[in-house]
Amino acid sequence: MGTVDADGESAAWSPSYDLERWTAREGTGSFPRLPFRYPPRPGDARQLVRAALLAQVPEIVVNSSALAHPYLVPGASYDQLWTWDAYFTGLAVQEQHPEASAGSLRNLLAAVTGEGRPPSLIDASGVPSYEHVAQPVHAQWALAVLRLGESEPSWLPAVWPTLVAIRDWWDRHCRSRHHLYTWIDGAGSGIDNDRAIYGRPGGDVALVDMNCFHVRELRAMAALADRLGADGAADYRAAAATLTESINTYMWDPVDETYYHLHLPPRQGTTLQNVTWELPYKVQSWGCLFPLWTGVADHGKADRLVRSHVLNPDRFLSGFGIRSTPADDRMYNNLPMADPSNWQGPVWGLSTMLTCYGLARYGYRAEALRVAGRFVGLLAADLAANGTIHEFYDAESGRPGFNPGFLSWNLLALRILSDVENGDDPTEL
Repeated sequence: MGTVDADGESAAWSPSYDLERWTAREGTGSFPRLPFRYPPRPGDARQLVRAALLAQVPEIVVNSSALAHPYLVPGASYDQLWTWDAYFTGLAVQEQHPEASAGSLRNLLAAVTGEGRPPSLIDASGVPSYEHVAQPVHAQWALAVLRLGESEPSWLPAVWPTLVAIRDWWDRHCRSRHHLYTWIDGAGSGIDNDRAIYGRPGGDVALVDMNCFHVRELRAMAALADRLGADGAADYRAAAATLTESINTYMWDPVDETYYHLHLPPRQGTTLQNVTWELPYKVQSWGCLFPLWTGVADHGKADRLVRSHVLNPDRFLSGFGIRSTPADDRMYNNLPMADPSNWQGPVWGLSTMLTCYGLARYGYRAEALRVAGRFVGLLAADLAANGTIHEFYDAESGRPGFNPGFLSWNLLALRILSDVENGDDPTEL
């Protein structure tokens, strides 16, 4: 039987993190800074953040003899080329550093194995890691590079077979029932401690966020095939449509008005009744909001998701952005932690800004501006008080979390407000 806290609530599932072990391993440099002394005036936030972040961008553009092309790193304690960090960072600075965005992708594609498995990262010495699988973003990344330039990059036709090999690898290893994709690892999805996958066996969990990424990849593969005159465009489009239908059929809960991750283990023996159902993991992270950003949700589902969850201050909406886990969840917490980084409550730049692009997509532009403005103001306050920005923030107080100097996808703050105002989206396919 679990313990009971002072309010009479069960503490059986309270969060536990070994901070002393982290401190012994990493030292004190990653500790959270002091809370803000004062916030900047709202009118100054955008200018302050833009000037400060642009000045710091050169620090994360790396030219190294260890890799063939310039690349992007997240900053702070991270000096590796991480797949989804570099993808979103490249979208944020594609006008200032297009060579580093394209170079990051080219370096990662060069490290894809013969069977098509992409590395999750490449370290500073040029060694790729396959401990976890990369997020499926390579085709949409190539499409972004293609659309930024006035002409087709000379290297793109040469990497098309690699992109096809990656797509085939996903289909062989991860496509499950109903054309949904399971996550191959028990961690490493990027949302480090999402309870649907963290510490659990890989291969049985279909994540909402990863399946939405796959929809984008299939759409991007179709667009690239059209552009290159390659085979397969119609098949990729059909697969994207089928997967979109499956997400909305099997992952959407009409009672709770949200999408849920699914448990898709191998079928066990039965008697006379056939199993015609799947069981959802009825816990949410901001990964369950991905159908907004990716356009997978129809307008009816999007409206219900936005009104019941995204803009609900008791759930995802914080005074500082979008919480990574709803505030009324029993495991909600804002503990400063790393390895895993904490996505069980804190506000992150990626959760906030992708959700804002999703809100704008479905007509909630004013709401997107307000939420994005809260996060830009949070960064401005951090810069004013501490001279830097951090990896994530306490959703209740705005207190910075680990890793001062973490830029990565936070650099989308350079453009998020103007993008929403002007109807732009650098992630659009």
